[in-house]
Amino acid sequence: MAQSVTRHAQNPPVENFQFLSCGIDTLDLGLFVSWDTSWEKTKAFLAEKKDSSQGTGGLLDETDIGREFLHQPGGKPPNYRYQLQFPEYRLYIAISDKFGTSPNVYVTINAETLWHVGFTTILELLEFDLLNFGGSIERIQPSRCDLCADFKLSSPLSFSLLEILRVSRSRKVRMITNDSALETYYCGSAGSPVQVRIYDKGTEILKSNKQWFLPIWGLDDPAGVWRVEFQLRRPFLHQYRITTLDDLWQRIGAMWLYLTGEWFSLRLPDNEKTERRTIDPWWLAVQECRQRFGALSDARRTFTCDTVEPIQRTLAHIIGRLISISAQSGIKDRKEAINHLCTLLHDKTDDRKFSEEYRKKSIKLGYRGKLGGSDDDES
Repeated sequence: MAQSVTRHAQNPPVENFQFLSCGIDTLDLGLFVSWDTSWEKTKAFLAEKKDSSQGTGGLLDETDIGREFLHQPGGKPPNYRYQLQFPEYRLYIAISDKFGTSPNVYVTINAETLWHVGFTTILELLEFDLLNFGGSIERIQPSRCDLCADFKLSSPLSFSLLEILRVSRSRKVRMITNDSALETYYCGSAGSPVQVRIYDKGTEILKSNKQWFLPIWGLDDPAGVWRVEFQLRRPFLHQYRITTLDDLWQRIGAMWLYLTGEWFSLRLPDNEKTERRTIDPWWLAVQECRQRFGALSDARRTFTCDTVEPIQRTLAHIIGRLISISAQSGIKDRKEAINHLCTLLHDKTDDRKFSEEYRKKSIKLGYRGKLGGSDDDES
C-alpha cells in the first residue's frame, strides 16, 4: 500500500473541470436501397460523371429540387464505386441494383451536420437526394458511431498521468505529442471494434477551423478543452444488437456506461486490485454523461459561423502575396498595389468560373447553417 499511496501523491486526480457538451461526432450508416427500373441508365450516368471528375476536385451538379452536390472521382473500396458529396454528408453507391445481407449505399454524415441538425431532418434530406436517382431507402443500419464528451480542464493531461490512472481492456496505447506536450492519447488499435482517444480538442479545432464549437461550449477561447471520444465500429454495434437507428438511440446510454466503466476508465492507484480503485473525479463526470445521451436523436443547435480568426489567417496569406506581387511589379504605394492586385484578379477570373468555384467550395466546406438550399431557420 505504501507504493500506491506514493504514486497517488505524485499523480493527483483531475479535480478542476467543467462539463461542456457530449454527443455523436461521427455517424456512418449503411443504407439498403431499392432502385427503380432506370437503374442501368442511372449507373451509366454516375460512371460518366465519375470519369469526368477525374483531376477536377469534384464535378458540380444538382438534384431535381436544386440541391447542389459534387461527383467525386474516388469511391469507397471495395464495395462502393461512386461518391456524391453534399454539404451535409457523402454518399457512396455500389453498382448492384439490389441489396442482399449488406448495404448497397453508405453515408458518412459531417460532424457539423450532426451537431446542429435534428436527425429527422437529416433522414429527410437523404430520402430526397436518393429519390433524385430513383432510390428508396428500405432499411438503415448504423455502421460506425463515435461518442464523445468535452470538458474544460484547468491543467493539460499528460501521457504519464493517463498511463498511471488507466484501467482498460486493451493494452495497446500510443500518443501524439507536440514539443513533449500531449495532444492525443489512444487506447486500442485503429482497426479494432473499439478505440478511445483523449485529446486536446481546443488545439484541434484551431487547426481544423471548427470555430463553431465555441458557442456550443459557451466559450470564447477553446484553450484547455479536452475530449474523450470512443470510436465504435460495426462489430461492437452488432454485439449490442444495434441493427436500426432506434436500437442506437435506445442503447446509447448503456454503451457509454460500459465503455467508461468497464472497457476504459481512469482510477486512482490506491488499491492493488484495479476493480477496487477509486474512480478519478473527472472520470466520474465523464461516466455521468450517460444521462445526457438520451435526447440526442433530434437535438438541434443554432449554427454560428466560424469566427473571424480563420479569415484573418487567410487575409495574412493574401497580404503576403500582395507584397510579393508589389515588389515584383515595382509598386511601392499601398493603395496602388491593392488596385493593381484587384485588376489582376479581375482579368484572371470571370463570373461563370467564380460562381462555379464558389459553389464547389461551399459544398466542400460542409454545413454552414443552411439545409436543402434554404435558410436553416426555415428548413
